Amino acid sequence: MGYKIRRWGKDRKNNLVASLLISTGIAINIGLGYINFYRGCNGLQVDVIFFRQNLFSYGSLSPIEVVASCLIFAGFSVLDIKKDFSKLAGYTFLIYLFHIGVLNVITAVIGSRQIGNQVVEVAAVIFISITVFFISLLAAIIYKSISNALKSKIKPKI
Repeated sequence: MGYKIRRWGKDRKNNLVASLLISTGIAINIGLGYINFYRGCNGLQVDVIFFRQNLFSYGSLSPIEVVASCLIFAGFSVLDIKKDFSKLAGYTFLIYLFHIGVLNVITAVIGSRQIGNQVVEVAAVIFISITVFFISLLAAIIYKSISNALKSKIKPKI
């Protein structure tokens, strides 16, 4: 599905359309998060069974969540980016490997706190996501530089 969406967006570079698609996908996610937050505050069921059986849930494979994810991906596929981020491609796998450890450390430090204000919760998720990305990128750069330094020192003698 991602390949088809990317191919669709390759010839349709338009930042206005991209921002509308991304905003719609994020709005759906925020709406679903609010529905689950509201259900949980009122003592209603919000668990795996609810996610599987309800179209309007925040579960990872609920149909509306898949649609929201596709909208966000389509938005990024039509986004016309002028800056060259090709060097970042070499770090993506390491960022992927490091991000969960970084997230676990941040969660252990700040703990799991319920603020009670949905706007603050959304802002916290955005802030923590950006923080985890940049710390993981920094860890990947450090790891790669140490790895390259060790490889250059340990050259086989022929």
